[in-house]
Amino acid sequence: MASEHSESQETNSTSLVEDSLNISFEDISYIVRHGVLAGGRKTILKALCGTFNAGELTVIMGQSGAGKSTLMDILAGYTKPTSGSICINGRVRNEKMFRRRSCYILQDDRVQDMLTIQESLKIAADLKLGNHISGQQKKRRVEEIITSLGLSRARHTRAGNLSGGQKKRLAIGLELISDPPVMFLDEPTSGLDSSISKQIVYLLHLLARQGRTVVVTMHQPSAGLLHMVDRLYAMVAGQCAYVGAVPQLLPCLEEMNLMCPPYHNPVDFLIEISSENASNLVESSGNGRNKRWITNVSHETDSNLIEKSNLGACEEVCLTTLPAPKEDPTSKILLAIKSTYNTSFWKQFTTLTRRSLLSIWRDPAFTVMTTGIHCAMALFIGFLFYDIGEDAKDVRNNYNFLNFSLMFLMFTAFSAVTIRFPEQIPVIRREHFNRWYTAGAYYISTLVSTLPTQTVCTLCYAFIAYWLTGQPNEIRRFAGFCSVLLLVSYVALCKGLLIGSMFNVKNGVIFGPFFIMPFTIFSGFFLRYYDAPEFVRWLFQASFLKHGLVGLVLSIYGMDRPNLECSVLYCHYTYPSQFLMDNDVVGERFSMLIVALLSIGLIVSVLAFLILKVRLKNKW
Repeated sequence: MASEHSESQETNSTSLVEDSLNISFEDISYIVRHGVLAGGRKTILKALCGTFNAGELTVIMGQSGAGKSTLMDILAGYTKPTSGSICINGRVRNEKMFRRRSCYILQDDRVQDMLTIQESLKIAADLKLGNHISGQQKKRRVEEIITSLGLSRARHTRAGNLSGGQKKRLAIGLELISDPPVMFLDEPTSGLDSSISKQIVYLLHLLARQGRTVVVTMHQPSAGLLHMVDRLYAMVAGQCAYVGAVPQLLPCLEEMNLMCPPYHNPVDFLIEISSENASNLVESSGNGRNKRWITNVSHETDSNLIEKSNLGACEEVCLTTLPAPKEDPTSKILLAIKSTYNTSFWKQFTTLTRRSLLSIWRDPAFTVMTTGIHCAMALFIGFLFYDIGEDAKDVRNNYNFLNFSLMFLMFTAFSAVTIRFPEQIPVIRREHFNRWYTAGAYYISTLVSTLPTQTVCTLCYAFIAYWLTGQPNEIRRFAGFCSVLLLVSYVALCKGLLIGSMFNVKNGVIFGPFFIMPFTIFSGFFLRYYDAPEFVRWLFQASFLKHGLVGLVLSIYGMDRPNLECSVLYCHYTYPSQFLMDNDVVGERFSMLIVALLSIGLIVSVLAFLILKVRLKNKW
């Protein structure tokens, strides 16, 4: 019975029909392993307690290394605590449902630089709002956010050209699309000047006054920001040094005979003395349990707040509540438990693909440069191996041309994705954590949106190089040549996504060749199958370059090609069958090579997706 009660309690811990969510946590501890053999342990948080209420702007502050971001990660569900419990409105938190009603804006938060503010918000609305919201209502929601955040003049400006404060407001607006009752922000004022910082904090203050639970981390808030803070949660060495209202901080310190100098920021004073008085401060706050210094908040914005903080003219946040689904409350709760995301997989895929293609279209420099490199290299190789395809004396040179084509297209496809894909990881991490879309929808859309550019580049190279080198003037051979090169470049692209999912840009450049070179060695060009040791021969079958090279040879010299002309006295490869025999290609079937390439590409794609999913889940 106890287990059934606990399960029922957990299921209803974050109801979607509750308008406000109060967060409380008890005995939160977090211990990490460190050392060469992971034998050592370091305690980051020590039995922390506290309560963060709806309608209040709460600031978690403390020295560097005090544990602010770790506590925020745990409260947002980004990290699991070693021990302790988190409750929502007095009931044990159901993490899945809580994450549907909360958002987490990270310190190094990034946005899509190629999209304008209005386009970014529109795509966020398509991804985050369910089918019960009409297109007109989504459009109205976007307009409300643009107006409320003071971004009307910059609505058609690309995100990459925005100022730091505008980017922060855009990041907040992207999450406000779904009207979350809980908002977590890690260092939202980091890197901003005092004027912009005040505007950002005032915005968060207004959002809290609309009934949201807004929790923010700050390293050292200035006196100008403290007027807008409802609750201060100070930390020192992973414990709570003070929790309560800002005006009550001085009386609390005076009780411990800690006198703040006149005209000195009390928060700065608290940070300065926290290290040498850590035990006394933690004891006084009860490690977050002491509620003596917490005062009730009127939940109304002080009319003198703007004047006190020298904010100047500021926009009021006026956001209407999103319309509820037509279902009755019971059906709504059942739907919420069953579905994690507001939109279907297909809707996520089409929206993300449209966004990716729009970003590529807005940044043509990379596409033009890549296409130009392929065309330039095709012209260079074409003139270097000019008109060698029909002469029997140039069969070996033609074989070298086929291998070079394979290697060039493989490396260009692999390198481009290895460098560009990791740059998107911070954006993916934030959007995926905040339940914009599934990892699968993003991965497939990325793959699909990358293929058109790769296809154009490969076909440009193949068309120019094929005819300049004088290959057979037959459609079926040209089609086979292009098909093999396309499949090899696609597999290389998938391998680039695999490396990009595993490493950042720097490590990807270092380790990328390490992962790709074995396939080059076992392509059959540098090392023949029968010359290799028996225990490594299976790698020939695993090498997509081996299947690609055999496919190119069959396209040019297979398919019962007639005898070649010989322009000298003797040509060893007048008979194409002799060349096929010498290169162990006899008996190979073109259709099976295509199947092998498709199979390898599918396996690599699945591995890349699984690694990406684990990386997003485990925050590395």
